[in-house]
Amino acid sequence: MMKIGRRVLSSIALLAFVSSISVGCAKTNTSAKAEMDYPKKPIEMTVGFAAGGMADIVTRLSVEAAGKHLPNKQSIVVSNKLGASGSVQLAEVFQQKPDGYKLGSVTTGNLIIQPNFGNTPYKSNDFEPVALLNTAPNVLVVKSDAPWKTYKEWLEYVKKNPSKFTYGTAGTGDTKHVAMETLNVTKNIKTKHVGFEGSAQSITALMGGHIMGAVVGLQEAMPLTQSGKIRVLANLGSSKADAYKDAPFLKETEQGFPGFDTFTGILAPKNTPKEVIKILDEAFKKGLKDPKLIEELKKIGTEPTYAGPEEFKKIIKTSAKTSEEIMKKAGLTK
Repeated sequence: MMKIGRRVLSSIALLAFVSSISVGCAKTNTSAKAEMDYPKKPIEMTVGFAAGGMADIVTRLSVEAAGKHLPNKQSIVVSNKLGASGSVQLAEVFQQKPDGYKLGSVTTGNLIIQPNFGNTPYKSNDFEPVALLNTAPNVLVVKSDAPWKTYKEWLEYVKKNPSKFTYGTAGTGDTKHVAMETLNVTKNIKTKHVGFEGSAQSITALMGGHIMGAVVGLQEAMPLTQSGKIRVLANLGSSKADAYKDAPFLKETEQGFPGFDTFTGILAPKNTPKEVIKILDEAFKKGLKDPKLIEELKKIGTEPTYAGPEEFKKIIKTSAKTSEEIMKKAGLTK
């Protein structure tokens, strides 16, 4: 009986061992199969700002390049979902099923700035980062026929005329809006903000004489400065811009002003499988090296600034902490 019992126990142990190997292999095969099967249909990519703005242009160009490297000859379809400075679009992505078929193009504004106001259902870390596409300084611009030729002349005017100077941005709570409001606090001046659905609309309003100035991305200003239609008064970013060396770099010239940049990146809903994130990241990583994409971005004064999921995650975390501190210091939040 003892020998039979031992044989039975040994058989059971062996069966359990074999079963565990089978289960492990099944999981591996399932994971591999899921990775090979994705994507099985077109992927939807939403942009929270109007067509023609920097976020929209960079996203569409990057998506076109990345789409060439997706498995199963699938594609990424871009659509614009406007509202609340991009937070309507991102809230929608936040609520989606984490299967990799609904992604969001994000900027510093709707991912980093908006949650600080406490008006969004999501926080900055409530997503799975896929890839950083681009980053650029923000600049203060006016029409070429504006009475202020320099930042110093403009500053003297706004000091003497509180709340008279009207400026547009891509929306209330957007990075560009926060940059300007921080400058107001730093220099103890008052200007009047007008929010639009995107930078393209704010530039149109500026050119039409409906507002006196605008805060836009470096690349958004480039075509109009090259054609002589607008003038850059100051660089409000955190890095210098070779294209506008004559414009004061306020992070250096104005004590206490931190500088604000705008990035564009791709996110997926929280808990999207790592295999899916890997496939998407590889597609964007390869796409951002595409000579055609690089050439197209150069035309608008920028270039790819790639960062993978883990690095982009760190950038988001650091940016969220920094912006929260700055906004409290500027009196924009409590």
